[in-house]
Amino acid sequence: MTPEDCTLLGKAATDPKGQIALKRNRCGAWPSEWDRLATLTSYGHLSCLGEVMGPHIGGTFTLWQITPLGREVAERVIPAH
Repeated sequence: MTPEDCTLLGKAATDPKGQIALKRNRCGAWPSEWDRLATLTSYGHLSCLGEVMGPHIGGTFTLWQITPLGREVAERVIPAH
């Protein structure tokens, strides 16, 4: 896994709900992290929960949930603080 993958997985692992969200930009495109989250999903580390509307007009997010495998990997590769 790349350092960027570890960072994203760590964010999901430390979230109280085990989730990470990514917001579309104003022109409707996804930030570059979307591809990394999709890769983590293909490894079985995250599960995509789908798109949701945010609390603000024009805010569309995709949510991912860490899986048990993802949590296990996060515990191995992300140092405890």
